[in-house]
Amino acid sequence: MFFYIYIIIFVLVFLIALCGVLFYQSSKNKANGNEQFDINKKILEYLQTQEFKVSKIFYITDSHTFNKDNSYKKMIIADNENKKICFIDYILKNYYIIGFEEFLNYELYENGGMVTNGGTIGSLGIGVFGAETIGNCKDLKLIIRIKSLTTPQVAYEIISNYMAGIGLNKSAPLYRVCISSLQEVISFFEVIKNDNLQNSTVANV
Repeated sequence: MFFYIYIIIFVLVFLIALCGVLFYQSSKNKANGNEQFDINKKILEYLQTQEFKVSKIFYITDSHTFNKDNSYKKMIIADNENKKICFIDYILKNYYIIGFEEFLNYELYENGGMVTNGGTIGSLGIGVFGAETIGNCKDLKLIIRIKSLTTPQVAYEIISNYMAGIGLNKSAPLYRVCISSLQEVISFFEVIKNDNLQNSTVANV
């Protein structure tokens, strides 16, 4: 008799805790999404006043904005005509406009370990970019290295403190959506890197 009572109490406590975690995650998603929306709006309005012609906006889906439209998602903005990129630091609420030639490299980190390094996909990275994966992703971030002594890098947090630190299962559609949104911008980075390398080679001839 007492055994069944304990089971019922355990189930009730578990359900209450789960509801609390889901409510917390939902509230955090809404707050972060609204904040990113406001930042994006201000940056795009500012760029209209500068010598910056928006050629392409890369929208990066994160764990907070996967169910929202692009205006809420993290952005990397390119001006192909003037060869400029605008990166946004959503934590510091700042932006950085650099020339293509000032772009150095990028790294993708998952659960504290590097999975890509300037396009070289490691064993974990192969899983990240399409193969079947197992386990949870507790942390996923894109780090961009730029030629600046004051701000040598800009970080884009894709998955962070999801479900109160439990993480996101890698078999979940959300995980694959987040990864998929990174592929296009990483391909763009590779083009810039190759152009910079060619220009450097020509300059040294």
